[in-house]
Amino acid sequence: MIKRNGPRTWKNIHVTNTQSLEDLIDVDNSNAQRRLQTTYEFLNQASGDLNALIQEAKAKKKKLRAIGSAWALSPIQSTEHWLVNTKLLNKCFEVDADCFHADYPPDKRPLLVIAQCGISIAELNVYLELPREAGRPARAMKTTGIGAGQTVVGAVSGNTHGAAINFGALPDFVAAIQLCNGTDKPLWIERSDRPVMNDVFFDRIQSKPVRDNDIFNSALVSFGAFGIITAFAVETLPLYEIAFPPIKEVDEPKLASLLGDPGYYAGLYHLEFVFNPHEETYFLIEGTKVNYEEGHPIPKPLWVVSNASGYAPGDRVGRLLLKLPFVSAAQKSKIQFKEYLKNAVLSDVRGTSGQLFTATITYLEGFIETALAVSINDAIATLRLLKQGIREMKLPLVVQVRAVHPGDAVFGFTCHSPKSVVVEFGMLRDSDYPKFEELLLTKLRGAGIRYSLHWSKNSLVDPTRLQQMYGTARIETWKKSRQTLFNGDANLMDIFNHRDLKTAGLA
Repeated sequence: MIKRNGPRTWKNIHVTNTQSLEDLIDVDNSNAQRRLQTTYEFLNQASGDLNALIQEAKAKKKKLRAIGSAWALSPIQSTEHWLVNTKLLNKCFEVDADCFHADYPPDKRPLLVIAQCGISIAELNVYLELPREAGRPARAMKTTGIGAGQTVVGAVSGNTHGAAINFGALPDFVAAIQLCNGTDKPLWIERSDRPVMNDVFFDRIQSKPVRDNDIFNSALVSFGAFGIITAFAVETLPLYEIAFPPIKEVDEPKLASLLGDPGYYAGLYHLEFVFNPHEETYFLIEGTKVNYEEGHPIPKPLWVVSNASGYAPGDRVGRLLLKLPFVSAAQKSKIQFKEYLKNAVLSDVRGTSGQLFTATITYLEGFIETALAVSINDAIATLRLLKQGIREMKLPLVVQVRAVHPGDAVFGFTCHSPKSVVVEFGMLRDSDYPKFEELLLTKLRGAGIRYSLHWSKNSLVDPTRLQQMYGTARIETWKKSRQTLFNGDANLMDIFNHRDLKTAGLA
């Protein structure tokens, strides 16, 4: 069902973006005609409602964007006309046995679920960890980030990375995509060499199948530019746990030795390290995948939870501290880092991903975060440049670094071989923030270090930087895939052309 709420001012969850809307539109799973719906009725109602809404936007020449949890820090979800809230499309479904393609491996079929676009990481974890029926084991996502508040589709579309060093980022567990873009029928997109569903399924969900590797890998990380993703087919694993020993303190030579040794991280599931850039010590956070066992104590939830007004305990105090002129940046960072180690790292703990990665908000109002990825081979050089820039500008920061296997998404920013290292740092959202971003990127370019920016956290992607990050072939593949899915209809495409897309030269 579609509910129109009319004009209003809208803010994202981290209060980094505020915009005036012509209409905020809710879409949910309710159906006045039936109390109980089948899987296919749920999917068909949602895709039918959204496709009709897109066609209406075309007729009225309106821009349209979909949001889930409104988690992105950058304005990548902004629009001047209609913002569509999909958070209430949050169901998860099993797949009937007669719907699988003959080539899809039988042992993987009980592990595949269809998740609607509004389901959050936390909601999907709850669904997966509870066995549903005979032959349906308790399951877990193959990787996840520290946060649980994002919708799965939103997290994938911006290439949330997690820290699965030998698996990949969140886009890598997606097996198929249902997409509405205002063309005649919703689309069901799969890889050409890894078919998942058959014609029985396509008929039941009233969608047109598209099997093409380039199109699939382009649509994975498309940040709303291809239309509205209404559902994913998600590949999971039997339920497992991750064991984290106590964190280790290492110096730079030791860290360099570990990152340069594939044998070191071959047996790890999660690899992360954090540090205060005004000091020389690094803290290693190493997680190993282990069998699920009953009886282990449930880990304490990570980080902070916001209240109904968007505030969290201590957020104003933290901002006030960082603004004090008589406290040095090194002292401020030391205080921040002490709290960070206490509240936001996994040390001497074991649990499922649903128990461990529970943060529902990790940035307080008035703060912002940047994230970029480099090759693990360039990690130490990048950290040195990062420290130089932070110390030059006398900034109070905490830095978090995670390692992840590169994926196939055309615009996946975790694209660096042999492993991608994602460097994240949060800071006050003031005039120093854009200056520091520019300083760091200038330093990386001067050193010849190839980097890529996190689509959901950075707004600095112009055509020159896009070319440097992905090269001509990837850019053309993504553009061609977009044209193909819209059947070359420029008016339909323009509905989803937003500010960041234009700035990057992609619209």
